[in-house]
Amino acid sequence: GHDLFATAFFARSTQLVSRMAEIIGKPDEAARYGKLADDIRTAFNQNFVAPDGRITGNTQGGYALALSFGLLPGDLRQKAAEYLAESIRKTYSGHLSTGIQTTHRAMLELSKNGYHDLAWQLITNRSFPSWLYMVDNGATTIWERWDGFVKGRGFQDPGMNSLNHWALGSVGEWMWRYIIGINPDEEQPGWKHFTIAPMPGGRVTWARGDYESIHGTISSSWEIKDGQFHLTVTVPANTTAEIQFPGGGETITVGSGVHKFVQKH
Repeated sequence: GHDLFATAFFARSTQLVSRMAEIIGKPDEAARYGKLADDIRTAFNQNFVAPDGRITGNTQGGYALALSFGLLPGDLRQKAAEYLAESIRKTYSGHLSTGIQTTHRAMLELSKNGYHDLAWQLITNRSFPSWLYMVDNGATTIWERWDGFVKGRGFQDPGMNSLNHWALGSVGEWMWRYIIGINPDEEQPGWKHFTIAPMPGGRVTWARGDYESIHGTISSSWEIKDGQFHLTVTVPANTTAEIQFPGGGETITVGSGVHKFVQKH
């Protein structure tokens, strides 16, 4: 497990250094670290990935990392997503077994790879371990442990029991990208251009959220009512947004202002 995670993060680190070198105009460094990242990716597959796509340890975290960091050949990506979903559904009875480095990545990769309904199931679970299990036990923040406090039992070991913690709170990225639907465009940094692409699910019938960008407030608000999907988007001055509607329908690009859309749901 340690070797797998260390190799995955080594690959990710070199990918990032290569990209940063490219951006700041150092093509030789970009090429050198890009080659190193490719070599690490090859070694990862040789040492940890079986021909059928099974990853050593068969853990949810291992599949989430490999998918998130782009370590698998194209023909094995969908298999890895299947194994991730299988582990959640069958091995862990519809729950996550991930930790600090992989909880948010598992959620993101489920939604990216055709298992968005399963991600919604995880976010709306009430049984342990789940986010709403915390809420049902009195949480007003997201805890370090799924069971930081349990009614009738009390607090977990105070040696490791933060009641406001990033690890499981990292699901916030999934919530912004997929519930609210606000996504940056890496090719146009600084929110000059962005995407609004909410993907409703579960029994949730409305959501709204704002992001304070350097250009001004970006907001996305939607509601499902009377068989229709209502979306209101605020795009700051001097920026543009691509609007992607649920269900893989049409996309449109809009400029600054407040835009309202209604679509059959």
